[in-house]
Amino acid sequence: MLRFKKILSFSFIVFVLFSCRKDFERPNWDVDLLAPLIKTTLTLNDLLPDSVIQTNADTTLKLVYQTNIFDVDMDSLIKIPDTTITEVYIVPFNSLATPGSTFFSNDEEKTLNVNNGVELNYVVVESGFIELEIFSEIKEKIIITYTIPSATKNGDTLVLQEIIPAGTLTQDGYFKKMFDLSGYELDLTGISKSEINTLITRAEATVDTNATGSVNIAIGERITYNNRLIDIVPSFVRGYFGNQQLHFGPDITNVTAFNQISSGTLDLEQVDVNIEFKNGIGVDAQLILNQFSTINTNTSSNSVLSHSSIGSPINLNRAQLTFTTPEVTYTNQTISMNTTNSNIDQLVEIFPNQLQYDINLIINPFGNLSGSNDFAFKNHALETNLNVEFPLSLIANNLTLQDTVDFSLSEESVSGRIIDGTLFLYASNGYPFDANIQLALYDENMNFLQNLAVNSQIQSAPVDASLRVISKRESVMSIPLTTADVDNLYLAKHILLSIAFSTTAQPQFIKIYEGYEIDITMVGDFSYNVSFR
Repeated sequence: MLRFKKILSFSFIVFVLFSCRKDFERPNWDVDLLAPLIKTTLTLNDLLPDSVIQTNADTTLKLVYQTNIFDVDMDSLIKIPDTTITEVYIVPFNSLATPGSTFFSNDEEKTLNVNNGVELNYVVVESGFIELEIFSEIKEKIIITYTIPSATKNGDTLVLQEIIPAGTLTQDGYFKKMFDLSGYELDLTGISKSEINTLITRAEATVDTNATGSVNIAIGERITYNNRLIDIVPSFVRGYFGNQQLHFGPDITNVTAFNQISSGTLDLEQVDVNIEFKNGIGVDAQLILNQFSTINTNTSSNSVLSHSSIGSPINLNRAQLTFTTPEVTYTNQTISMNTTNSNIDQLVEIFPNQLQYDINLIINPFGNLSGSNDFAFKNHALETNLNVEFPLSLIANNLTLQDTVDFSLSEESVSGRIIDGTLFLYASNGYPFDANIQLALYDENMNFLQNLAVNSQIQSAPVDASLRVISKRESVMSIPLTTADVDNLYLAKHILLSIAFSTTAQPQFIKIYEGYEIDITMVGDFSYNVSFR
């Protein structure tokens, strides 16, 4: 009974002391808690573009990458420049013209200034305009009928008929209008049907039918026509495209297959690369590949192709018209490269992000074999494509793949604020590679905060006699945290995982199979400062 009274008295005293002291500091405790932070599973499909990795019949993986290097399209070969066709009619003698009577009619042939020595006989216009401008010195309204017999649409000839105001002693009658040429077919063979690049025009002048009487048309009076072809874009052209010499490069096209590989080296057992030329233009051509190389701008590495095709002419046959849809049958020519006939593996092993090429292209190298029946459609080009394929059978040395995961450490944790602790990384490795891992912290705007170094290594998975993984292997790594580390963890919103693989434990070529993966879990063993309010 006496012991109970003592305890009760002590408790009362403590209660009174804490109750009466208004500025008494709130109690704090340091506690240790384990907190899971991130968990992710990484496969090669996560680290390389989805379209790149494919599975073979035996479940081994291969990398397949395709990209367009460059195209030669109709615009590269043929351009119809803006052209002004000017015609001037000068009245040869004095005459009296009654209302509705035609006092002038004339056909003209005008040559279009088509570039590169191209000789066109037929064009289908996708878009473009004719701007017709007329000046008249005749002292009465006249009706101008302007016809382009060589321009038809759905079988109808292009005819423009307009009333031109009467001229005065001080000012010509004037008219200007734009006409849409979309969908028109242009016969460019002239009146004789044997010319090239030649447009026929016909102009007629008639006294306005509403004129009050006959009109004096004086000698020397003029009617001037300006016919401007503007922004002509063909959808189809035919003719002889000349013996053009075209040069492409040195030029660069981007490669995206290896964007997430940041460093390291790779030795590939086999690489097959095709440079494919698909000709959708109705011309024979000869192509010379002067140079082909790859560049990694991140590491300042480059590798130049050594192959028998370099500098050797490659003949490309013309496409063929189908007179249906699709409009042409493409012809194909391929340069095949592998590890036995070239150094193509070296071009791939630097993980390029750019291709550099230098190419000469000769159009119609053997002359006008088609009899002026070369053709080109706007939507069919001479394509140059790169196809890369190699099985993932490799030797790797610090081959570094990267992935970014979201991360958030709440400042207002119910457990309080972290004062120190350790990060533990648990890796369950299903790859037959040893690996080093590094963590980089980034804020919400992807500004770099700091690296978290991991000193120990992820162990490779065990393999059978054929070097195929039989089970995952577990590894645990620790990262002690300083106060500055903790501060940056609170700021971090993203963690960049960099995993550097090496096959040093298995120095021979290692095949990668479908289903290989590595699980990464990060757990924080933290001491918190807990404050009770």
